[in-house]
Amino acid sequence: MARAGSIIRSSSGKDIFTRRDKDFFEFFGQLESVENKFNTYLTRFKYPKREKYLIRKAYDFSSLAHKGQLRNDGAPYIIHPIRVASILLHELSVTSADMICSALLHDVIEDCGITENEIKNNFNESVASMVRTLTKNPNLSNAKRVYFEAIMQAEDHIRLVKLCDRLDNLRSLRLIRNKAKTTRYIKETEGQYLPIAAEISPYLFRELRFEIQYQRTRYR
Repeated sequence: MARAGSIIRSSSGKDIFTRRDKDFFEFFGQLESVENKFNTYLTRFKYPKREKYLIRKAYDFSSLAHKGQLRNDGAPYIIHPIRVASILLHELSVTSADMICSALLHDVIEDCGITENEIKNNFNESVASMVRTLTKNPNLSNAKRVYFEAIMQAEDHIRLVKLCDRLDNLRSLRLIRNKAKTTRYIKETEGQYLPIAAEISPYLFRELRFEIQYQRTRYR
């Protein structure tokens, strides 16, 4: 598997993607808009037919697995994995089909009762392995610590997907008001995930830090 640095393409030394907050978040919580944007981003890359089929299959598989589940803000849960995949596609220009699939599927074992073997049989060993690494084991008393240690030891392409997951969850806090949860999430992000971002993705480091600063202003 290629390392993250070889997967992300950049046309210049400048940021790949610069957003304006108001425009970016206007439709952030609306599923139809998020789906349309994802489809637009997907068409920008000339994927071989087999890879495009795999991504579409992951999209449909995740949609079915998460059917009926809701986010804390009331949006259909599927909006989150689609946005995570969109960060990879649009903000980082990641072209790896396996990474996009793992982003779309990253919560199906943990939240939907899907097994690793089901993912392997429907997709491939690489996608199944990534999703397994991105999954917490709720049966462990120290699940969070074990999970983070696995992320720390993972290859960069897996850690990159995790950082995109973290960024979307942090951005999603804009849609709710929960000071205790926000404070806890910020502390965890600063202590665990910002150092990883600083190591492998200056863009995600900057976005995570920006969102942390914004969230703090909401509860002053």
